[in-house]
Amino acid sequence: MRNDVVVQGYGAQWQAEIEAVMAHGVPFVLIYLEPGDDEAHADRKLRSLWLKTHKEAFGHLCISLISVLADEARRAHFDAMGKIGEQASGIRYETAATQAEGEARAQRRIAQYGAA
Repeated sequence: MRNDVVVQGYGAQWQAEIEAVMAHGVPFVLIYLEPGDDEAHADRKLRSLWLKTHKEAFGHLCISLISVLADEARRAHFDAMGKIGEQASGIRYETAATQAEGEARAQRRIAQYGAA
């Protein structure tokens, strides 16, 4: 997901897209490119409620969440927040400095999942 295309009110679209991906029944990794810190409250609430309601199904299919952040300080901040999210959701959270690194991590996670 690219932050430059996220606008207030995107929550319903996010929900529809995640449900479409999950409908395939194939494990996946979500990669967020330069995610913002300023998500609208209504969108955050919608996503949070959806994730709470679908925690088991989402956790079964989503192998990892990866945020691509060029800034080292932002990566450190997101890593700290990710640890909290991991404890709550059980889904691995990681950061990468570049899109290529994020995609490589995603491929490794998918390969590891398939080998398990």
